[in-house]
Amino acid sequence: MRRQPTAIEDLDPEPPRRRRRRGVTAFLVLLVLPLLAICVLRLGRIDGNRFTVAALALTPYFAGYGLLVTLLALALRRALITLVALVLTASLAILVIPRLLSDGDLIPEGQHVRVFSANLLLGRADPATVVRLIRDTQADIVTLQELTPQAMAALDKAGLADLLPYRVLRTRTGGEGSGILARVPLRQIVLVQNRMSFEQPAAVVDLSGPVDIEILSVHTIPPVPNATVRHRWNQELAAMPPPDARARPRILSGDFNATLDHRALNDLLDRGYHDAAELAGEGLRPTWSQPPFGPPVTIDHILVDRRVGVTKVAVYDLPGSDHNAVFAELALPPGPRN
Repeated sequence: MRRQPTAIEDLDPEPPRRRRRRGVTAFLVLLVLPLLAICVLRLGRIDGNRFTVAALALTPYFAGYGLLVTLLALALRRALITLVALVLTASLAILVIPRLLSDGDLIPEGQHVRVFSANLLLGRADPATVVRLIRDTQADIVTLQELTPQAMAALDKAGLADLLPYRVLRTRTGGEGSGILARVPLRQIVLVQNRMSFEQPAAVVDLSGPVDIEILSVHTIPPVPNATVRHRWNQELAAMPPPDARARPRILSGDFNATLDHRALNDLLDRGYHDAAELAGEGLRPTWSQPPFGPPVTIDHILVDRRVGVTKVAVYDLPGSDHNAVFAELALPPGPRN
């Protein structure tokens, strides 16, 4: 007697083509998930833990990554995934692209002042290059981080003493030192009341025009490697002084260890500052890189009181340091001396 086939035997196996299509779809979904995660963090203003803080610093790279994923999904004819990737990418692009565009606001008609900032990496930056950059940019005020006594001596030997004779210095061994140097007289003040991890001196700059300014040399602790340090980083950025509309214009210059995609820095900007590089359309110029810890990111900034205009921003290579130097030419508001 002939055996009848069972119900299972009657079923054909899934066609290989369908299995391949499902595999491609699953692969594209996996590619979209990191893009979705960074959008949730960035748009939700969530710095999160040390891993997400590091990921947020790469937001501009994720915008480029999202474009590639969108084009790949389009080429593979996955309409829904293409749409999702396109929306996520556009959301990041809306945040990132303005950093490439000059703000276009009217420039105040007051005195111009040139500010230069550099993290010297434990004092290892090449002193001749630092002095040459300061001379070439004709910087009026310089803020230096990780300034050691030995580095200060080497800079003066290279000619800095003749360029910038006025100083408020807190040199230290290691990475804790900092200083403000200027062509014109400085008066030391205190702008940060809380105890900071690194030295952060402040000064009134006695300019020749009708308006003086206050400047703070900023160096916050990096937000890695653990939750305690990240919490400290948040506290230090929150402790930065806001501008005082009734007093002198205020400048914060230095190594913030934060990008424009971190909530902690955006909260500080919301208190009354502009990022000079962003105003000038140079907001994506990287200022720090230390392989193998990731691609170059922008963590050094010159933040200006919103009464101050920006006419030029430049970023310069700094041999011997893992940071680049940052330069900004600022236009002060006209007004009586404060």
